Amino acid sequence: MVISHTNEDKGFIDFLLHTDGRGKDCWNIPAGGSLTPTTPPETLEKGLQYFQMDGPAVFQTAIKVVPESIEKLLQRNNTHIDDIDFLIPHQPSVRILEEVAKRVSLPWEKVMTNMDRYANTSGGTIPIMLHETVSKGKLKDGDMVLFAAVGAGWTWATSLYKW
Repeated sequence: MVISHTNEDKGFIDFLLHTDGRGKDCWNIPAGGSLTPTTPPETLEKGLQYFQMDGPAVFQTAIKVVPESIEKLLQRNNTHIDDIDFLIPHQPSVRILEEVAKRVSLPWEKVMTNMDRYANTSGGTIPIMLHETVSKGKLKDGDMVLFAAVGAGWTWATSLYKW
């Protein structure tokens, strides 16, 4: 998405970005960099070139920090969860998305997901999901869209956009 200045009553409204290094050991790729190249056959045989994560730690962190960030962002912008037409989230797991929606009282129908087709596409998830939502004609002028992500390290963010 390219964001530019507009005088119209639409566009990017606000965002919150957080980072907390306590989760640095909960999500990593053991091989593939200069320290542990994937060229030795044993790194490939062991699958060390793929994401590895501590699932329970990711779950517990995500269901805590993402709802907190959503609530703070909405409050800061005098917006209520009922004003949100769509949540376009990063897709760490369906269970996380369901729990986040539950904790912020957002109906599941408003949560866009493509986990059933792609699983977790990491940093590409939100752009892919936004493209699919637009391509299906779901977004209408004036819709309030909430974006939310949680990732490695820990890093998490939420943003509010008026379509």
